[in-house]
Amino acid sequence: MKKLVFLAIASFALIAMGEQTETRLGGKPIPAAIFGQNIEHTRSAVQGGLSAQLVRNRKFAGKPSRIGVAMMWEPYGSKAFYHQAEGLSCTRHAKPSRMFRKNERASQVIGCLDENGEAGIRQEGVGLRGGVSHNFRAVVSTLNPIDTTFVLRVAANGKTLAEREFAVNTKKRDDWMRIAFDFTVENDVTAEISIGVKGRKSGVVGAVSVMPADNFRGMRADVIENLRDIGTSIVRWPGGNFAGEYRWRDGLIADPDERAPLQSYMEIESQPHSLGYDSNDIGMEDILALCERIGAQPFFTVNAAWEDPQDSADWVQACKGRVKMWSLGNEMGYRHMEGPKGAKGYTDMVRPHAEAMLKVDPTLKITASGPYPGGGSDWVENSAKALNDVAPVISYHRYDIWNGCLYDYTTSESTERLFAAVSQSVDKSMDTLRAFRSRLPGNIGISYDEWNLWYMWFRREAIVEGLYAAKMLTVFMRNWEDVGLTYVCYFQPINEQAICASPFESHLTSLGEAMRLWKGHVGGTPSAIPDLPENAFATDALDGSRYVTFYNFSTVKPCAFRIPTGGRGKIVAEEMLVPNGLETGCRLAPASGTGKIVDGFYELTLAPASLASVRMGGTAQCAK
Repeated sequence: MKKLVFLAIASFALIAMGEQTETRLGGKPIPAAIFGQNIEHTRSAVQGGLSAQLVRNRKFAGKPSRIGVAMMWEPYGSKAFYHQAEGLSCTRHAKPSRMFRKNERASQVIGCLDENGEAGIRQEGVGLRGGVSHNFRAVVSTLNPIDTTFVLRVAANGKTLAEREFAVNTKKRDDWMRIAFDFTVENDVTAEISIGVKGRKSGVVGAVSVMPADNFRGMRADVIENLRDIGTSIVRWPGGNFAGEYRWRDGLIADPDERAPLQSYMEIESQPHSLGYDSNDIGMEDILALCERIGAQPFFTVNAAWEDPQDSADWVQACKGRVKMWSLGNEMGYRHMEGPKGAKGYTDMVRPHAEAMLKVDPTLKITASGPYPGGGSDWVENSAKALNDVAPVISYHRYDIWNGCLYDYTTSESTERLFAAVSQSVDKSMDTLRAFRSRLPGNIGISYDEWNLWYMWFRREAIVEGLYAAKMLTVFMRNWEDVGLTYVCYFQPINEQAICASPFESHLTSLGEAMRLWKGHVGGTPSAIPDLPENAFATDALDGSRYVTFYNFSTVKPCAFRIPTGGRGKIVAEEMLVPNGLETGCRLAPASGTGKIVDGFYELTLAPASLASVRMGGTAQCAK
């Protein structure tokens, strides 16, 4: 890893010395709504991220291989036959849909042709945590009304770690039986799971599951804590693009093994990393329980293109008053989303949805889908204004640095250019937001419910993204009132640069660490500090403490700060995070260097590409 080089001369961001007579600014306290997050069933955010499920394609969606074995599975056994039983499935959808989706309901047929042998399917790369109980289950049936022995097995490095046999006879092939057992491995291991039949018999497998016992409603406990750590205040779900695929009634099916997979049909960019199918394991009640656990507000998006207004009204009713924030579709009118492609067509489609929803609950806060930044003014005239009486907020999305910037870390010069380009992208982002605000009437709020750097989901974590988030959060806090931000939601935290989740652990990336530090401003009023440097932000809390955050975008120069304490003479808590390198894969780590209070000022020299926070006076603790 590269070592950071500190220049002898620091760049300074100084507050001029003077008499410290302060009054609070007229601005409102920083709202928690700035720290919203998207949880969308795309890429590896849910499957391989939030979900505790360890089995890939566990319900055998999609077309099989040329020998009849489902995607992401391999056969074993020398004398055997396999085929996909399309339509024969232990899964179902709660209601027929007009959507054109295929290969969502199927099962895997296994036939063994060896009287003394065994045949089945297996999946490698299953990460099992040592010392943790896991549950291995399968939903099976017999093709014929005869006794069949099924075998569930866990192995690694040629050694069987756990195994159990089950005698099954379901009498009818469309009847299903669940077989299961618990096991524990001693150490972390990347294992192989398998399910097979013994003797000259055949069987059908409808679903397979392996999950650690410490899951919360099928979600990883450690990832849930990560979401709490970054201050998640809003959960926008199920999308995003995936909102156009989702069938909300499926989430009411109590048993996840019975929920049919969902094909992500339209948008290759956001398809799940399970060959385009989501296993449909996490539904409405699970997300509501997650929100309650972390103290967040749910923000649901209706599938306006494929469900009718009564469906949307029924969804509101099913939520029983627990969801007040709703969005009328996502990025409607663009080619990657199904439905009308123009502002008037979209408005005509969604108004009946909004009216039906408000009839169920008049207190709903509804957001209309909006255009991309720079979109045609017809969306303001023919959609935002036209829907203002039922949807007083319009959605706004922006992804910075679409093209023209190579993520090149090979030289110090290319790295510095990259950091500078990312920093400048925040300035351009705010210019674009202000231009959009200028086209809207003052009574229409903005839900900035997707923000990120482009293609963050296709890169390893890095330091530059943490600095990007620190600067974005700072400008949100400085400008949220002026530009009329109602909600702000990052897209999206899990395995897309805020929380990195692997089979054995999860952690906050540099971007996640920025969120963790900056959330300490929530509820505080912007401090009355003249000429506060742009890379610092300060708020005063109700307990009298002052909280300040700092970032240094330079890759080579330390940055010195001198911030008035406002008469606070004690450092309650402080934290400095410095990188262990600048290239991709590097992370921020705590540093021993801290600031000090001198003559009524807090003085800090911040290392290159670093973040810091301090709380002075009062009784509140630094965000941790």
